[in-house]
Amino acid sequence: MGTIKDMLNKVKDFNNEIENISGKTIKIIPDKNGMIDRQCPKEECLAYFKINYQDWINIVKDEKAFCPFCGNNSKAGDYMPIEQHNALKNSIQKAIMDNWNFGTPMSKNIISLKSSEEFELHIQCEKCNVRFSVIGAAYFCPCCGFDSIENNARSTIEKIILMTEKIESIQQAIEQMSTKDEAVIFTKRTIENFITNCIGTLQNFSEIKYNKLSETRAPFNAFQNVDKANNLWIKLKGQGYDTWLKNDEYKLLIIYSQRRHLLEHKGGIVDSRYLSITNENNYSVGEKIVVKENDVVLLGHIVLKIIDSINSL
Repeated sequence: MGTIKDMLNKVKDFNNEIENISGKTIKIIPDKNGMIDRQCPKEECLAYFKINYQDWINIVKDEKAFCPFCGNNSKAGDYMPIEQHNALKNSIQKAIMDNWNFGTPMSKNIISLKSSEEFELHIQCEKCNVRFSVIGAAYFCPCCGFDSIENNARSTIEKIILMTEKIESIQQAIEQMSTKDEAVIFTKRTIENFITNCIGTLQNFSEIKYNKLSETRAPFNAFQNVDKANNLWIKLKGQGYDTWLKNDEYKLLIIYSQRRHLLEHKGGIVDSRYLSITNENNYSVGEKIVVKENDVVLLGHIVLKIIDSINSL
């Protein structure tokens, strides 16, 4: 057992180590394309994206960064991925305990944060030139928040279809970085998000185009409702979904729009309203909808037909 003097010296050394570690810069290792991982801090979103490391350091402002998917704006420091945050916290806790118990310098135990494998979809903001990467549909620049949906709606849907067709290879890549269970969960959530992304892209694009063509603005979120959207276009231009789409495509669009609503607001759980609107007989109240790759592909091609039809007005 040590003396009181020994204990005081230990506490003094420990305090010095704490001060040193508090000023330590955590190294972030970019992927092969120079990108680092970020994650939206909004609980309803939590989407992953990547951004060029130099752009993140030199261009993005500390007080505000944007989620490319939902448009949320928060402090840049809030975008550290949850997994990286937990890994760093565990590393610091271990460093503190090892220093106290064994005298190991804390700085030797602090990890560097490695980025995941690079994404295939690369974007450069046409307004501020910041470079970022996503899986799926991205609407907003993470630096300036610029919304490029009107110019990029078609390419966004095409990329969603392409990524859906490659989802198995994406899942395999994630398995190598993480676990099989986490890869399956990520893939399932990604496919569900693609349904939301397709409807969201159609809503945002349609609203922008409608407001440019009409003397009155469209009602809030009107283009998330298939029948309302169809009636708005018919009233404005004499044509709409029921002239642009086949009957079975129109019905599928209603189903997928309602599934998006369930995923966004009901956790994917079927309610009586969903059944009455879609007339689906494959589900009962209380069951959870299952979204498959083919659903995304079908919806994507339907949305492309609508986008092309609107652009030709």
